Amino acid sequence: MFNRQFLAALTATAALLTPATAATAVHRLDPDAAFLRTAHQGNLAQIALGRIAAHRAGTPELRRLGARIAADSARLDAAVRTAAGRLDVRLDQEPNSTVEQSVTLYRSTPESDFDQLFMSSQAMLHDKAARVVRAELADGDETAARQIARRTLAVIRHHRAALGNFGR
Repeated sequence: MFNRQFLAALTATAALLTPATAATAVHRLDPDAAFLRTAHQGNLAQIALGRIAAHRAGTPELRRLGARIAADSARLDAAVRTAAGRLDVRLDQEPNSTVEQSVTLYRSTPESDFDQLFMSSQAMLHDKAARVVRAELADGDETAARQIARRTLAVIRHHRAALGNFGR
């Protein structure tokens, strides 16, 4: 049962970082706008998931890492929201259903399985986020979005290093 639940969790969390597409004419259709919308939802997810880990993780080190991920994501999201406002990119105010599903999964995972879920899903999410960021750096042309992408990549590297330290 856990393997099925774990696979569903990884699939749901992976979908968080699938580039957002415009559903209506209100959204700008360009790489920078797509990056900002995707980054915003990813940040909302990481804020929520990090906060859950800060309370549910089995070790003080993982709890601190969860809190750091949440805090770093909140700082990045503030920059995303500012850039989106300047570039007239509309961001959803609430987490999307995929984020909500991931939050539900993190909350409902048994304590004995939580650390494994957190480590595996965070490694995957950070890898996918790095691909989204690299696409922005390759295709984006707005300075503000590219600056956020560079900051985000540095944070991703820092988090991945911290996650890697737990695997040793």
